[in-house]
Amino acid sequence: MIKPRSFARPCARASLARPSLAAAVALSLCLCGAAAAATAASPAVSPSMSMAEQRKIFLQAEKALKAGRLDSYRKLADSIRDYPLHPYLRYRYLRTRVWKLPDEDIAAFLESHEALPVAPLLRRAWLIALAKRGRWNAFLEHYTPQEEVGLRCRMLRARAKTGGDAELLEDIRAVWLAGASLPRECDPVFKLLYQSDLMSDELLWRRIKLAMGRGNVTLARFLGRKLSADWRRAQLKRWIAMHRHPDRTSRDVRYQDDAVNRDILVHGMRRLSRYNINKTIFRWRGLKARYGFSREQVDAVETTLAARAARRRHPQALAMLRNLDDEQIDENLFQHRLATALRHRDWAALRDWTRRPPFPNPPEWLENRRLFWHAHALHNLGERRAARGLFRRLSVKRDYYGFLAADHLDAAYRLAHRPLPDDQKTRKRIAARPAVLRAREFYHLRRLHSARREWASELPAMNGHELQIAAAIAAEWGWHDRAILTLGKAHAHDDLVVRFPLPYQKRLSQYAEKRKLNLSWMYALVRAESAFIERVRSPAGALGLMQVMPRTGRRTAKSIRYRTYRRSMLLEERHNITIGSAYLRDLFHRFNGNYALATAAYNAGPLNVMRWLPREACEDPRLWIEQIPFTETRKYVRRILYFASIYDWRLQGDVVPVAERIDAIPTTKRLRAKRDCESQAPPLPRQARR
Repeated sequence: MIKPRSFARPCARASLARPSLAAAVALSLCLCGAAAAATAASPAVSPSMSMAEQRKIFLQAEKALKAGRLDSYRKLADSIRDYPLHPYLRYRYLRTRVWKLPDEDIAAFLESHEALPVAPLLRRAWLIALAKRGRWNAFLEHYTPQEEVGLRCRMLRARAKTGGDAELLEDIRAVWLAGASLPRECDPVFKLLYQSDLMSDELLWRRIKLAMGRGNVTLARFLGRKLSADWRRAQLKRWIAMHRHPDRTSRDVRYQDDAVNRDILVHGMRRLSRYNINKTIFRWRGLKARYGFSREQVDAVETTLAARAARRRHPQALAMLRNLDDEQIDENLFQHRLATALRHRDWAALRDWTRRPPFPNPPEWLENRRLFWHAHALHNLGERRAARGLFRRLSVKRDYYGFLAADHLDAAYRLAHRPLPDDQKTRKRIAARPAVLRAREFYHLRRLHSARREWASELPAMNGHELQIAAAIAAEWGWHDRAILTLGKAHAHDDLVVRFPLPYQKRLSQYAEKRKLNLSWMYALVRAESAFIERVRSPAGALGLMQVMPRTGRRTAKSIRYRTYRRSMLLEERHNITIGSAYLRDLFHRFNGNYALATAAYNAGPLNVMRWLPREACEDPRLWIEQIPFTETRKYVRRILYFASIYDWRLQGDVVPVAERIDAIPTTKRLRAKRDCESQAPPLPRQARR
């Protein structure tokens, strides 16, 4: 036998091809893979070694491994066997050597560390290596169910290469039936399906329907070339033409009334509604009278058409939304109904559409929203007693709508702060869990991605009480974003100190004063933007605590005469707050000190907000916020206004009402002339509330 290059081989040699649990545990503890006698010669674990010292050795071991100094790595790693991140040293050794290590080495690690969040990454790399080397039996032996389609296809190929089985083709078909294009790893097994008796024009058409439903014309064309029937190919050609040119193709339809043509027409009407609402209304009316569309098809067209008409403020939008059945309403259509009724000041429609929940078991915030606007409709229809009862019922809620209801009644906010339970026994038990220990160490090492991954792996195993204790632990570390997230998972929202922390207070206070901005508003914005994660990057490219876009950062840095500017500066607290607060000040001044407009502009950009301003008369800010077209921005503005009141309480104890922060929304002309509107909202108290 060739002498193994891996230091793990001596231990692995004594194990079976598929080690037992006991053997796996022994192997995992034997990091350098030597026999017990050899291990005794390694540096002993010092019982007095502090966590900081072990952390330092861990970093040295990582550095040695990366440099290929394995002897040094072994000695360092063996000296910190009890350190929480010790398994990661073994993982990193195995991960870069999956191509050449014996199977039993990797299998032993995976069996003894299956709870480690990176274990699936090691298994994935190992399975890919086995597949590329054509070791199909080993692949199947160590395969576990995978979400990744490419690995599932490799598993199907392994089954085919090792003799196949009765269910193989059925399983291939299940993967193949998808509306999206699938990875190249699937091609060999799909070839088996195409050559089998299971493949037929009907099966091809099922996938073509899925592809066209996703607008994947390229995939549909590819599948169409495999159709054997000319009439099927003609149908696909018609469908693609309808997809690409819905106006021209639907102008004078003479299709036979069959299932496929009805699908094509429904697809065409939904496509046409993107470009021309009037033509779609006219043509759908004629098609609906001539073809036997199913109830599902009618609903699909009419809900799509109503939503797009509402989004574009079409004159018939109100009538179209009124014609929908309540069973068709989801959160999106509820929003369109609400915004359209408010825009037209149709209080009767608003009352009817908010009379009951739009669907069973709506989230609490949506139910509070419905109750507030139902009360508002009743108030405007003269049913003041019923409206007051609803406002009173809602005013005890601690959220944006609860605060607005309290403002309507001139009542104090019910903050109802309640600290998390002080359960030291549970706290010690949770703090000692391996994943929590590993999360803590990664947090101290500032490897926040790894820390969050470890923390997330432990949360599903916790009950509600344990989640609250875990949130308290994270808050004690100063890990505010995990504390907030964990409380959300526990549905525990009453500890306002943990949910609304005050990090970076010195710098935020300094720049709030320097820029003449409200500190509570700034804190609310930072919490909503980044949850106080200093080095966070958004999918859109925004950076840092205040989530500043690089281009905005560069422009703002120039305006405040920054000597040097680099994009990476936005990931540092001092630069991010300096630049972000300057940009926020510019927006606040640009929108005449209107918090609702400046907040919306910070999220969606000032040009969008200018487009959303009323054209004829000033508008009640509560109504304007509900009509913001962007869902993210609409929720963002409500959240910031609510958070700011909580931060008032956190910072000085006195709470400024939400209605105090939102002035009437001016027209474009008034805004440019720097003229304010008189508030059109009901009279509200001016004093701060405790």
